[in-house]
Amino acid sequence: MIDFVRFMAIFEGLDIAYGTYKVEKSRGDGKQNGKAVVVRQPPTKDLWVKHIQGVEPSLGIIPIRADNTCTWGCIDIDQYPLDHKGLVEKIQELQMPLVVCRSKSGGAHVFCFTSGPVQASDMRTYLNACAAILGESGREVFPKQSEILVERGDTGNFLNLPYFGGDETLRYAIKPDGSAATLEEFFRLYDDAVQGPPLTPPETPSKPEQPIKDGPPCLQTLCARGFPEGTRNNGLFNIGIYLKRTGTTNWEDKLAEHNQKYFGPPLGLTELQVIVKQLTKKDYKYKCKDAPINSFCNAGLCRTRKFGIGADGPDSPKMSALSKYNSEPPLWFLDINGRRVELDTESLHNQTAFQKTCMEKVNMLPPTLRKQDWEQVLNNLLKEMVELEQIQEASEDTTITGRFTALVEEFTTHIQQAMDRDEILMGRPWVDEEEQRVYFRIKDLEDHLNRNNFKGLTAPKMAQRLRDLGGEPLPLFLKGRTTRVWRVPCFPKQEAPFETPTMKKGSPF
Repeated sequence: MIDFVRFMAIFEGLDIAYGTYKVEKSRGDGKQNGKAVVVRQPPTKDLWVKHIQGVEPSLGIIPIRADNTCTWGCIDIDQYPLDHKGLVEKIQELQMPLVVCRSKSGGAHVFCFTSGPVQASDMRTYLNACAAILGESGREVFPKQSEILVERGDTGNFLNLPYFGGDETLRYAIKPDGSAATLEEFFRLYDDAVQGPPLTPPETPSKPEQPIKDGPPCLQTLCARGFPEGTRNNGLFNIGIYLKRTGTTNWEDKLAEHNQKYFGPPLGLTELQVIVKQLTKKDYKYKCKDAPINSFCNAGLCRTRKFGIGADGPDSPKMSALSKYNSEPPLWFLDINGRRVELDTESLHNQTAFQKTCMEKVNMLPPTLRKQDWEQVLNNLLKEMVELEQIQEASEDTTITGRFTALVEEFTTHIQQAMDRDEILMGRPWVDEEEQRVYFRIKDLEDHLNRNNFKGLTAPKMAQRLRDLGGEPLPLFLKGRTTRVWRVPCFPKQEAPFETPTMKKGSPF
């Protein structure tokens, strides 16, 4: 009998939303196109049962929870075709407690499980380190966010779960021999791999003599594992950059030693001399985007190393996982260097406004890009968002109309009330108790809106919203002259009293 409860417990995530994915067609590279949607409702047990039974659509769970913790994470390796058995063997060789599952498109979801909640930021750091050591740097990591702004409508990104269809699935875990694991066998793989908390940082494979001391972890890994054929020139060039940064006076001789120790076969003398001549001309930055080091990149760790990329100065922020919340106007949520940031449309569209937001929220000033480059960055983010279609309908209190109504209520009920009609001229709303209508000048309401930084409506639209509330403009005779005012129905009063906390006797200090 299938243990639905255990499967639910292992993949527990955000409890206020879930994801679904409807496959439409397959691309030529094996990747399946479809429509992914976040549903802002709790993932019920019935959805979990239908997922295991193979009833479309399959279930996606958002790993990060409302308190920004998680009990599982995943490296998404979207490579087709993929040697799943070879990946499992590499993980076992490195003694990493990870479980590999085949994804719906034939790639791999490499899972990390913990027996208790850990911070999502710690899970992301751990998985990015694992990906770098595996030579899979740059892959998507779930949870995609270190934090989500639940109270603002943010949900984060979901991952499609394995075992859609139970034991008849194509999304199965891979056993050490490369064969498919049943769901029961997956539970045993889970038991063998579940960790902590806390998470134990993965160790970079090394030889008895640690190479590239205080340098980029990618070069350390490659020196230990070997540089792939066709990448030796780039690899040795980056080692030369490292040696120059250490201040070694005879770096040319050291480069020749590294060539003999860590390259098989080593580069010939002519190729070595060309690299030395290049490096002598000027000081270079590491070629982080080029093979072979791009696949083993761990930028976060590298920035902490004495001779890592920190010496290259400020870099462009890493931006990902853009989502849109359909408020009025819309809100945008974006990961900036692993931190979830809320933006309005202006702060996302205008590069100067975006830089200001980064200074306020992420404590960094991104470099200014050319206009066309900035537009390309935004288009790439928008393209990903549109494909995912992770757009949720906003609740009423986040719309312009909802906020306006709330502020009108606040102005007419919480602001000091006028004792008589004439005090309307002092900027106070006056309530006619008999007709249950409140009177005020529009300019006094506008002052209240401005104090609350509300600028979402023009004067004509504001008048229309007041009419929608049952209001009407009219002249009122005050202090001997005619004054234009608005009259709207009174809002319901707060009848229930607030509880006053009981203070204990004695000094509170």
